[in-house]
Amino acid sequence: MSFYEVINKRRTIRQFDQEEIPKEVIERILDAGLKAPSGGGKKDCELLTITEKDIILDLAKFVPSYPCNIKSPKNEVLKIGHPLQRSMIEESTCVILVLYKQKHEFSNSPNNFGLQDYASAWVLIENILLAATYEGLGTGIHVPVQKEPEQIKEFMKIPYNYYIPAIILLGYTAENAVLPKRIDANINNRVHWNQW
Repeated sequence: MSFYEVINKRRTIRQFDQEEIPKEVIERILDAGLKAPSGGGKKDCELLTITEKDIILDLAKFVPSYPCNIKSPKNEVLKIGHPLQRSMIEESTCVILVLYKQKHEFSNSPNNFGLQDYASAWVLIENILLAATYEGLGTGIHVPVQKEPEQIKEFMKIPYNYYIPAIILLGYTAENAVLPKRIDANINNRVHWNQW
């Protein structure tokens, strides 16, 4: 598969079958994530990878299935995705918690330094998503909100000063997985050249 085929094939998957992912495949995916560029070349992100089903199911208990009452067809992703937040964790066969020590708050950092580590984490996340797609896996993301981050950190015994920008879910895509219609973002409707 070419690089651009990987980009075009990558979709957010929220329903997985239970086929186990070989450890060497997971290791290649994790290694691809850790090769991502980072602010200042610090490589501060760490990955807590969970493959034991009992732990995955216990972790999922901290994430509710969020109702979504949005009627607009443009929000098909939210209508389908919100109610599946817990079940997509439960169904995944590998869960990756992306972590970094939060040295600067987002809201009161004088030079927005808090965004540097956050951005580095998301570059790592994208590398993982693309590597997993190349390996033939489906990927999903859950961004912990409300009480979830603290509950997850306590449950997994993660030090208090670590931030969790996202939980990555890996698995083989279920045969009947629901895929919402994509919003068409392309160079004609999202790119500005030389001025706004």
